[in-house]
Amino acid sequence: MLQLSRTLRLAFGTVAFMLLGATAAWAPGSITLDEVLDQLKDNEKLVGEINAELKAQNLSAENIICVGARFGGHWVELGGARSIPYECEIGKKKLNIDGTLRLYDQQGAEIDMSDEKAPERAFDYKQSDLTWTWQ
Repeated sequence: MLQLSRTLRLAFGTVAFMLLGATAAWAPGSITLDEVLDQLKDNEKLVGEINAELKAQNLSAENIICVGARFGGHWVELGGARSIPYECEIGKKKLNIDGTLRLYDQQGAEIDMSDEKAPERAFDYKQSDLTWTWQ
């Protein structure tokens, strides 16, 4: 019985380690609010809300650090890049931004994120269908 318990713990531990390793493509990383605004500049409504909040609290975007998802080092072209979801502490408020992340190869064709070759093929990404909440 003791041997079975040890074997089960080892098996569960191995599976947990493998699952954590598989999700290592997305780790949190810091990014300035300035950089977030630059990435999301096509969404005028969101950028307007952020700028209004900065003005209301007399804050500057370059002094605010957000946390975003980070492409792991095994992403050949995108390694280290930040993307949605973002979480930003803007003075007294917290802003959470999410949406859809789309990957593209060098020819501009969309790549499925679950494709095991995506880290090698992905050349660019776009963030769309953005949603956000203030807390």
